[in-house]
Amino acid sequence: MAHLDVKKVGRIPDGDGWRIHGRDSEPAKAASLAKSAGAKRGYIYLHSIVDGFSRLAYTEPLSDEKGTTAAAFLTRAKAWFAAQ
Repeated sequence: MAHLDVKKVGRIPDGDGWRIHGRDSEPAKAASLAKSAGAKRGYIYLHSIVDGFSRLAYTEPLSDEKGTTAAAFLTRAKAWFAAQ
């Protein structure tokens, strides 16, 4: 048996977010400039699968949670579990 989950998480800019350093800090200003320069915003989807017997886990950060993406993830996960 395997347990599969997809978690939607927000992208955090390099150097952490403004909540760590404050809104007026240099990292916050750099992140703000990166937004206007076209840095990727939005979400990333963590696809995870856990083997129910051994509790061995496999996770990949992917760009969406569509069926074709999930099916490809399962194919790669199956190959990874077979190699372990």
